[in-house]
Amino acid sequence: MNHRFAPGPWRKARDFFHNAYQRRRYPERFIQKDSTPYQEIHRDGIMAVRHYLPLTVDHLYIEGEEVAVRRQLYPRPLLLVPPLGVFSWIFDLMIERSLVRYFLAHGYDVYLIDWGNPKDPPYQSLTLEDYVLRWFPQAMQAVRAHAGVTQVNLMGYCMGGLLALLYLGCGDDREVTGLVTIASPLDARRMGVAGTISRALAAPSAWIRNNTRFRLSQIDAERFHVPGKWVSRAFKMSSPLSPLTSYLSMVRNLADREYLVRYMSMNAWFDNMADYPGGTVQELLQKLGLANQLAGGKLHIGSRDIDFSRVDCDLLAFAGSSDAIAPMAAAYRIMDLVGSRDKRFHLVPGGHAGVFAGASAVHSTWAISAEWLSERSGRVEAES
Repeated sequence: MNHRFAPGPWRKARDFFHNAYQRRRYPERFIQKDSTPYQEIHRDGIMAVRHYLPLTVDHLYIEGEEVAVRRQLYPRPLLLVPPLGVFSWIFDLMIERSLVRYFLAHGYDVYLIDWGNPKDPPYQSLTLEDYVLRWFPQAMQAVRAHAGVTQVNLMGYCMGGLLALLYLGCGDDREVTGLVTIASPLDARRMGVAGTISRALAAPSAWIRNNTRFRLSQIDAERFHVPGKWVSRAFKMSSPLSPLTSYLSMVRNLADREYLVRYMSMNAWFDNMADYPGGTVQELLQKLGLANQLAGGKLHIGSRDIDFSRVDCDLLAFAGSSDAIAPMAAAYRIMDLVGSRDKRFHLVPGGHAGVFAGASAVHSTWAISAEWLSERSGRVEAES
């Protein structure tokens, strides 16, 4: 065959085998994560607070579209709140699909809570009290001191949104202007497979609670500690066919290096998850899974009573149309519970990961949030 008449197929075959080899031999070359520079402004044990530095370029490319970088920042900072069981770099996952870089480019002063990985003692027994009553107030204080302002906006993904809601439900902080929650389920009875289990156990657990002295809290919290690899498996089991279909799609597109980078970077999230501390798992099972207290809007954490009706900041909530972990019915419950006067809910394309970091999230979840937050972040001076 004369190669001059088929340059495309030959080049594609070459790239296919080259990428296949490189992917196996040097997988780190295809994984983009945690690439945006930041300064650590606070640390307590494994928890840290990051402040992302201003971008040094004039334009970004986000999902193939050019975005001009705004130099004048909104006065009120934006604090990102990751869920537990993941690493905070999911907010800065890919260079062209980084939520951190997207909001920096749109003029936001971006901070982030890094919950760390509670894989070693004494962090294996961390409770909701540690996250909601100890570390969250520390993070808010650190952001306010560093930014020199009191009013702050919050954006939480999945459990991150719930942690923010629990913190605000204490009623102590009245200076949060807006809260964005993404795929944050409040009604355990409506959470797909988890909801089916929760409903099935509701009656037996109530009988045990009313007729015996046994309580989950009597068991050593360390026994509930969940290693990161188990968290990863549970996440994948929520949509068992997705890993296979995603892998087959990757094989078909193996000659496309950009596609491979996106695939490998997303898989770095799904394959490398943080441990879930036993004390928190114990509380989630007891208060949320069995008693479904989040759906009622009131619960007790540590020495504090939490009441979601105390949450009076503006609210923007999202659910993914194909989310099997936090479907709309579970996420929409927030609209019935918070005391906010201005509250909005959007059903957008994507599953549990896609609604937050998928290609469509850039033009739905992110774009809607950026516009909504712009009205709650203070006046920004016009650029000269």
